Amino acid sequence: MKARLTAAGALVLLVVWSLSRIGSSTGSVATAEIQPGRFVRDVVAAGTLEAVRTTPIVVPADVEREQRVAVLARDGARLAAGDLVVQFDPYEAQRESADGRSDLASALARMEKAESEGGRNARNYTLDREVAQDGLDRAETFQITDETLFSRHAIIESRLDRELLTRRLDVAGQKIDTSARLSRTERALGEIAAGKARFTVSTADKGLRELRILTPHAGLLVLTRNWRGETTFVGDSLWPGEKIAEIPDLTELEAKVLVLEADAVGLKAGLAAELSIDGRPGAAIPARVSRVEPLAKPRDRQSPVKYFEAALALQKTDPSFMRPGQRVRARILLEQADGVIAIPRGALFEKDGVRVVYRRGPTGFTRVPVTVGRNSISRVVIESGLAAGDVVALRDPSATREAPGAGAARSAPAAP
Repeated sequence: MKARLTAAGALVLLVVWSLSRIGSSTGSVATAEIQPGRFVRDVVAAGTLEAVRTTPIVVPADVEREQRVAVLARDGARLAAGDLVVQFDPYEAQRESADGRSDLASALARMEKAESEGGRNARNYTLDREVAQDGLDRAETFQITDETLFSRHAIIESRLDRELLTRRLDVAGQKIDTSARLSRTERALGEIAAGKARFTVSTADKGLRELRILTPHAGLLVLTRNWRGETTFVGDSLWPGEKIAEIPDLTELEAKVLVLEADAVGLKAGLAAELSIDGRPGAAIPARVSRVEPLAKPRDRQSPVKYFEAALALQKTDPSFMRPGQRVRARILLEQADGVIAIPRGALFEKDGVRVVYRRGPTGFTRVPVTVGRNSISRVVIESGLAAGDVVALRDPSATREAPGAGAARSAPAAP
């Protein structure tokens, strides 16, 4: 018990001594002594690890039809070259192939029928034309025109017979032309139907040949996620060219992090950074900003808050514990300077439109105008107005103790 009381007393004395070191001469105003040092402005961002190089696995583009997933490899599984990634359900392709072959047979039968009927009609109409031509030739040869030998009635009947046979000959020729056109049209329609059926059969057969997708090489399988963060499931329908998964190269990873738009001032490629992996305590991994997206975008469609996406190139990658998709937290060094005078943000005030600090002198605190430069969340760089060794007040000395928030309310915002 005596040891505990002695330790508590020593702690109280240490706190009292510390407060006396930073307090004002009267002890009513907290102060800080200004010394040149390092100014650092950084930002913390969260994100995930991603592979720099990946081998995409997509639905074959030449299938030309949607495919339904029947078997799918597990996300994160280690596969060897030639292992099954996805197998599609053959039912729809088999049904389309059968329907296409049936349609093709119907189209070929239609073409054969059109050709047969066209040939029969052409022969019949040709015979009609030959009969009409023969009758017309006879009528022309034995026409009655002599009024001295034949009656007027016979002469008129002979002329009408010639006109009728001439009309029959023209009609027979028109029927032959019309029948030929109809036959060609039927054959053309049959060819169109046959082409459509052949295309259906070809597409279905391609789908049947591409029912299995195998890994091109060994590696870790990572299923692709959509905008809702969901992977492909058994029973989903996929379209030609749609990405199913990827096999990342684990020897080189990068971190994709999101930086809040309000904190991204000065964010650019080339800045130093360090990151830690969630759930993996240990030394921070050195990195460097490799690229920054030019436009800020919302992370969620329902939220107006925008973020800049930045890619961090890692100084080293350890495949033994680093995997794509792991959550990381990065600290990006936006700017730093050595040998500058920086004060706590609460020590800067604005009076009559001028930024000032309260410097302690022999007789008390004096208001001193200052010029501010770069700043962070907690500190502001003073470019002129203060010197090393100056002691400044951390709150407005003119504020009464009955209004503890008065000084803070008049604190000046730092210059951008």
